Amino acid sequence: MSGIFNDGWNLFLQGGSIMYMLGGVACILYASCFAALAYVNRGNLNDKDADQWEQWIEHPDQAKGRLGEALVYVLHGPKLTIKTVGRRFDEIRLSIVSNIDRRILVINTLVAAAPLAGLLGTVMGMLAMFTGLAQGTGPAGMEKVADGMQQALITTQTGLTIALPGLFLGLIVKSKRDRIAATLARLECLILTTRFKRETKI
Repeated sequence: MSGIFNDGWNLFLQGGSIMYMLGGVACILYASCFAALAYVNRGNLNDKDADQWEQWIEHPDQAKGRLGEALVYVLHGPKLTIKTVGRRFDEIRLSIVSNIDRRILVINTLVAAAPLAGLLGTVMGMLAMFTGLAQGTGPAGMEKVADGMQQALITTQTGLTIALPGLFLGLIVKSKRDRIAATLARLECLILTTRFKRETKI
């Protein structure tokens, strides 16, 4: 185990100073991804309990989880109107869906930043190679060429390795975000058709 760690650390050092930037990007990216996944998975803002929705709409106090909190907020008050229900659902979307959208924006930005940081390392490695070539074909020059080539390849590979899993995690968060938005829209439609039958027919 320690041998694998040492090999990884040596590889990290061979990538040059840009590897510290890539390490920071990776930490922030995956922390953001797992925080976003925890947020979208929390509660029951999905259609798993769809068969109980009509009962919950009639008795919001019996509803459970985040969906129950949303129903209690939307349906509270003696004089409930279609306009009030729509406005309250808009507030819920602004609170929940917009919050997820901000998290997705952070994830996408970091996914794009990882390969760019790797490209910066590639450029720095190429410059080190040219410096070695300028020193001639002696041992010192060849060593700089080899170090520059290593840095160029390692940083590019690291940037792509960081970005790809982050991209897939971001897609999972986006899929769950769309599911939450669809659940809220479906719930709003069901409330309007059950609580305001006359108004919706007109």
